[in-house]
Amino acid sequence: MSSTAEIVQITTVAEQIAAVVGAEHCTTDLKERTFYSTDLSFLPGEVAEVVVRPGNTDELAAAVGIAARAGMAVVARGGGMSYTRGYQPERKDSLLVDMRRMNRILEINTTDMYARVEAGVTWKQLYEALQEQNVRTPYFGPLSGMYATVGGTMSQNSLFLGSGLYNTAAESALALKVVLADGSVLQTGSAAHRHSSPFWRHFGPDMTGLFTADTGAFGIKSEITLRLIEAPAVTLFMSFAFEELSSMLEVQTVLSRKRICAECYGFDPYYNKGFEGQGFTVKEGLAVLADVVRSEGGIKGLWTSFKVAASGKSFLRDVKYSLHMTFDSYDRDVAHIALTTAREICKQHGGVEIDNTLPTVFRAHPFGGVRTVLLGSSGEVWIPVHGFMPLSKAVEMGAATEAFFKENRELMQQHGIKSSYLTCFAGTEFVIEPSLYWHDKLGDFRLSLIEPEFQEKWKDIPADTATREVALRLRDGLRDLYDRHGCCHLQLGKYYPYQEMMANEPLRNLLKGMKDVVDPERRMNPGSLGLR
Repeated sequence: MSSTAEIVQITTVAEQIAAVVGAEHCTTDLKERTFYSTDLSFLPGEVAEVVVRPGNTDELAAAVGIAARAGMAVVARGGGMSYTRGYQPERKDSLLVDMRRMNRILEINTTDMYARVEAGVTWKQLYEALQEQNVRTPYFGPLSGMYATVGGTMSQNSLFLGSGLYNTAAESALALKVVLADGSVLQTGSAAHRHSSPFWRHFGPDMTGLFTADTGAFGIKSEITLRLIEAPAVTLFMSFAFEELSSMLEVQTVLSRKRICAECYGFDPYYNKGFEGQGFTVKEGLAVLADVVRSEGGIKGLWTSFKVAASGKSFLRDVKYSLHMTFDSYDRDVAHIALTTAREICKQHGGVEIDNTLPTVFRAHPFGGVRTVLLGSSGEVWIPVHGFMPLSKAVEMGAATEAFFKENRELMQQHGIKSSYLTCFAGTEFVIEPSLYWHDKLGDFRLSLIEPEFQEKWKDIPADTATREVALRLRDGLRDLYDRHGCCHLQLGKYYPYQEMMANEPLRNLLKGMKDVVDPERRMNPGSLGLR
């Protein structure tokens, strides 16, 4: 129970911050604090004492400075898509910073090819603004980009759209402006030069890289500068079906080495059947017609759109493993060469070409709603885990993943737990991401992200703590399986055992030493990266 002195201090901190950002942008309301302090992981954490929504870097720095003088911990939250306790506080005396008011696109420089944005800008917002000038960031977002922010993604690191050619999100960053634990502001990249602009990442040592993928352990990103590329003039799509997971994975590793796919992702039988119940309908196929015509152009665009509409929602019903590819280029003939090369590779490994609805719709509407990402087709909660590995381990770890589910099949059937897995690559690194599904209370945050009709339909699903405990234990088992085989992880948060897996003591000491410099009192997102 909080003492009177603690309550007075928290009230004073909230009042001081409210004087900076405005009373409407600072709250101590328990319901709001609980909402913002809870991620998708189902793992325990504390509820922050104060939530602030700064409107710019100056307000952010001032709020962090006030918290610093009060000895409070500080945790940043972006779009809230974390499932690794990325922003869940470990201390009650925490200031939680909701970054979404800082959502301005500050500069789009198509001469020097960079864009500078505030950290609360969503990938959808940025993508649409850049489209108007016929440019794009190399990596251009996760599927949750309607909500996921640029700052959150740089902190967590992720892959998907554009990753086949351009790797993970952090590799598209040129410069960062970061608010440190004491409220001071640090600038990285060539923007740190007294007379320069943020055109170059390596102004001396790669200080930008030190603050990417840190899950907020070293500071709060307030501004991000990203590389730009010209938007592709043509995008082609292709999908194949495979009978065996190993065959699909072999194809993906070959395509990864050739670096010809902008995206290349595979789904298992559960995912394929789930899409049928998740809204890929004739109506939605028709709705993407204009976007597909614009992205592909001419008769080919119209033909693809017709197939999207005509295939309705049954295009993956009888497919075991499905592989979906996207080919970007400045020239249609070059894109076709990439596509035909991939087609031959798929056929050589026993693949059968199928309707290309899925990659077409994903690209035509890259940032749709997240219901199909966050929930199963009948309202089951979803929680993923993943291994990030070299190409040489892809087939081996695919088999190990299937073996794990086979070994636990009886337990999963007993509790009604279902599983699926996504496979994809970022440049020449491979990812296998299994997911677990079960019926459980969705909670306010998940409900806030789905359409009203589905909120009403699923809001009364009761909590099932017994099944949840089993599912989370299975998730831990998969995480440990990948760790034993030398896999790494994105989105480390407070879930993956980063320091325990680190065999290099000098590197561990360097990590702690950097924390000593930027956050000596260990107040910036305590527990992230295992740093306390």
